[in-house]
Amino acid sequence: MTYFEFLARWYNLVFLALGAAGLICAAWGRVRGRDLFRLAATLVVIAVTGLTWNGTIHDLRLGDPGPRFPYVFVGSVAAGWLAGRWLWRIRARHFRPISAVRFNREGHEGVEARLVTRSAGAVPGSGRAQWQDAEGTLHVVHVHTSGEEIGFGRRVILDHFDASVESYLVTALPRRRKSGRSRDEGSVV
Repeated sequence: MTYFEFLARWYNLVFLALGAAGLICAAWGRVRGRDLFRLAATLVVIAVTGLTWNGTIHDLRLGDPGPRFPYVFVGSVAAGWLAGRWLWRIRARHFRPISAVRFNREGHEGVEARLVTRSAGAVPGSGRAQWQDAEGTLHVVHVHTSGEEIGFGRRVILDHFDASVESYLVTALPRRRKSGRSRDEGSVV
């Protein structure tokens, strides 16, 4: 049996249809400006999981996948729902939608931002930092330090805006520790 013959079996057509529906939802949501990511991700994961399980049952010669379809379908729906929810939460947390972009506006003293250039030094405008506000506006500003060099990705606080050079003086925040222990505690080996 060729791969296309295997895909044309009734128990795989259901998953192919769900995958196509997921891709159509993603495209439709993109065109209409709606966020259908969770639904699209769930349907695509259901399709991939169901096809993978049916393929494994077939390839390992564990019998005909037809009688096992209800179990595969329920397992695929559960996996798709969990993975779709997980992907949606990751997207909502780390890839928030940007409604507008603003460059070099003054009046943001005290804001925490992240350095997005290789480094920032004492020369005004030698670096750029960005942050996103609650309305979804991405702010990008020129920054400089009082002397020390700050590397990419560091969190900084915008201290003072120098209008003559259109650059914020910034102070680097301390790096976050990954361990719950303080430096005074020795590591137990």
